[in-house]
Amino acid sequence: MIHPTFSLWNIKNKRVFIRADLNVPLIHGKISNDFRITSVLPTIDFILDHDGSIVLATHIGKPKDQEPELSTKILIPWFEQHGYNIQFIKDITSISPMPVIPKQILLLENLRFFPGEQEAHPFFAKQLASTAHYYINDAFGSIHRNDCSIALLPYEFPENRRSIGFLIQKELKALNTLKENPLRPFIAILGGKKIKDKIPLIQSLLHKVDVLLLCPALCFSFLKACNKPIGKSLVDDSMLTICKKIILDAEKSNIACLFPVDYQICYDTIKKPFSIISADQFPDNAIGISIGPKTVAQFTSEINQAKTIFLNCAMGFATNTETRESSKDLINAMALSSAKTFIAGGDSVDIALSTPNYQSIHHLSTGGGAALAYLSDTLLPGLVPFEEE
Repeated sequence: MIHPTFSLWNIKNKRVFIRADLNVPLIHGKISNDFRITSVLPTIDFILDHDGSIVLATHIGKPKDQEPELSTKILIPWFEQHGYNIQFIKDITSISPMPVIPKQILLLENLRFFPGEQEAHPFFAKQLASTAHYYINDAFGSIHRNDCSIALLPYEFPENRRSIGFLIQKELKALNTLKENPLRPFIAILGGKKIKDKIPLIQSLLHKVDVLLLCPALCFSFLKACNKPIGKSLVDDSMLTICKKIILDAEKSNIACLFPVDYQICYDTIKKPFSIISADQFPDNAIGISIGPKTVAQFTSEINQAKTIFLNCAMGFATNTETRESSKDLINAMALSSAKTFIAGGDSVDIALSTPNYQSIHHLSTGGGAALAYLSDTLLPGLVPFEEE
């Protein structure tokens, strides 16, 4: 277990670079929930309370260029409304000559606006390092990435000047309960659109779980691999071979791999009207959006029998609440169950926060892909710089 060491630093009148994951969900250019911001506040507040100054860095979305709607400027009003002294910084090179002002936050422009971030360019790491005296990674949702600010930047600081933050510590502690000794039956509910990211990780989870509940859109690649009807639903054809192997491996290991028995669908295009159809009567021109009521009932029955539940399953569209009702039903069933419950992923947590009993969920994680990677023992570039030799 990696522990934060920054609580021992003498940071008065010093700048601390905090790599956070403030990739907040946006609807029409507005922050739809601030969970990822509030999750990193314990680390931010500790630095400010000890008269340090912060260089705060994050990415937002997947910009192809410097898209104004994905600028970190959208975060400024939130911090100002919550009483923080914050200044937006567009030019990284302007920071070094600036005087250190205790209790101030300098918010960098979206890191992905700079080519060096996702290219993991060493020069960009040195540019970022020149802005601060210390480095903290508290971007749990990005620790499985090889981005410059995650994988290279920590090494620009001596070991005694780099640390994880309180959020990553909290995330690892929660997820370790799943890795080390989960109460059984242990079920994983998996869905969403990031098929290529998730399917290889499911294979690693097979020896940890007792039941897999597979939901849209993830389930359609598995179903196509088994020659089941899925109409025009989202599929990653490059993953079909591994999908078939996962199903076979699950059967050999006596792991239940359950698919929906009915779906919420639309026809030809992902717009209204929506219909409910049986899984075995999937029309050729239908697109699967979410699960239907019979599947909700079946999966709820599994949830009620479980002792540990992990969910990373954001079905439907953030802009249409009708498509998110089934996800909310599953999450509410988890909240009302007696199991230890864990939800990971920005969209999944966004849905959870809109359910009436979400406070009964034991752990809401800020990272879906990162949580899956950690649970499956994948090497995480964002943790390597902090592991003891």
